[in-house]
Amino acid sequence: MYNHQLDTFIKVAELGSFSKAAEALYISAPAVIQQINLLEGECGVSLFERSNRGVRLTPAGSTLLEDARTIIRLSGEAVRRARQIAQAGETTVRIGTSLLFKCRLLPDIWTRISHHVPGLKIEILPLPGTRDDDEGDAVLGVKYDLREGVYCSIAQKNSCHFLELMRTPVCCAVAKNHRLAGQARLTMADLNGEYLVMPIAGVSAELDAFRNEIATRYPTVQIIDSAYYGVDTFTLCEVNPYILITQQVYADIHPDLVTIPLECPYTMPYGLMAAKNPNRATRLFLQAAQGEITAGLPVPE
Repeated sequence: MYNHQLDTFIKVAELGSFSKAAEALYISAPAVIQQINLLEGECGVSLFERSNRGVRLTPAGSTLLEDARTIIRLSGEAVRRARQIAQAGETTVRIGTSLLFKCRLLPDIWTRISHHVPGLKIEILPLPGTRDDDEGDAVLGVKYDLREGVYCSIAQKNSCHFLELMRTPVCCAVAKNHRLAGQARLTMADLNGEYLVMPIAGVSAELDAFRNEIATRYPTVQIIDSAYYGVDTFTLCEVNPYILITQQVYADIHPDLVTIPLECPYTMPYGLMAAKNPNRATRLFLQAAQGEITAGLPVPE
């Protein structure tokens, strides 16, 4: 984690002598001198003033001494944290959650599988980022191990491991004062002349198919592309007469939007996302969850 010449440097600085440092480190004095010479060559400065009475630090050496102690301390802490994470990965599954990525099915799954995986623990963590998933799948397996939510079949295809739990239908969310807010169900024809907010093309195969049908059969519909879905995306559709293309599972995200089922054949995969190479604890969790899928998981309202 760090250049071990720093250990020799610190010992020489503390004892003021190459020979005393060599004795303390159980190596020869020439070996100590060679390490200090190499370190000075790497730094490009003299670290010690040398005389017959011993050695003492130069001003540059004095500065390096304090920094060297800090480097060694931080390196030790980094190794300890890495070991703790590795050990936790054997027994603990860290589940990321946020307003958009709520644990809707995970509590029931955990109740069902906990007795099958004795010793396994779960930890709930807030998702990093300001957009409910700013760092995307890159932090899966690093900052947390599992996330529950809608899976984007194109954008996430090679970025994570996905266990499908169910399909969630495409719906429309509108402000309470929108002309369609009072409808119990909507048809594709009801979208004529409206502005639709939906993910950009190339994110989801299912939504791309939906987009293509809209463009082909309902040319009066205007599509507003959204590069990501965050709380502000829902707010955008609250303050404008837009229709947000969403899923039923997200009906509880914004209290001022009404989520209405849409009569169409398009559904989105919903389930658990993990790192492509999950740790042991996450693999055990996913294997146990896979065994419960056929038992019939309750669909969130």
